[in-house]
Amino acid sequence: MAKKAAKKVVRKAVKKAAKKVVGKASGTTARKPAARRKAAPGAAKKVVRTAPARKAANKARPAKSSGKTESSSARGSRRVVQKKAASRRSTAEARTPARRKGVRKATIASAGRDVSPVRRLGRSRIPIDAPLDLVFQNDIQAREAFVFLGIHSIRELEEFTADELVQRLTSPAKLTVGRIRKILAMNNRCLTDDEEFAVEFQELLSRPRFEG
Repeated sequence: MAKKAAKKVVRKAVKKAAKKVVGKASGTTARKPAARRKAAPGAAKKVVRTAPARKAANKARPAKSSGKTESSSARGSRRVVQKKAASRRSTAEARTPARRKGVRKATIASAGRDVSPVRRLGRSRIPIDAPLDLVFQNDIQAREAFVFLGIHSIRELEEFTADELVQRLTSPAKLTVGRIRKILAMNNRCLTDDEEFAVEFQELLSRPRFEG
């Protein structure tokens, strides 16, 4: 009987101790979820407030860094281009010689003229002392003109210009025609449509001559 009573007392003590332990455990577990529940809304709010700011900051930082890198790269490329252009100008200025005033005037004056290649006769096919009778053996009138002018070689012929030859060859013909007209007028005759000249010539002949 004593043993049974002792066992009962031990069981009761164990049950009480277990209840206390369970109660403590249940109290702590009950308090912790409440605390968590109470802290959860604030924590969520803090997370919601801070998370977008961090994301925005994270997003903004790469953009700023990219802009800086782009601006620095653009500046570097501009500097390289400017250096290349300056070097090219310096080399071009070094290559181009300084122009003189006289050369510039000459180029301006020559620019207005037509620069065309001058054609030349080339090598002569006959000697300069060749006789005219052999060169112009098929042209009788040319040989008569040479006899009238008193020339015999190519050297003498080339001393005249074309106008001088025409004047020398036509002047005797003009003088001959003038003598013909005067003789006809003295005999009261005239050439076709030449009556005015004949009348004027007769008047000149009829005027008295004053002896000085």
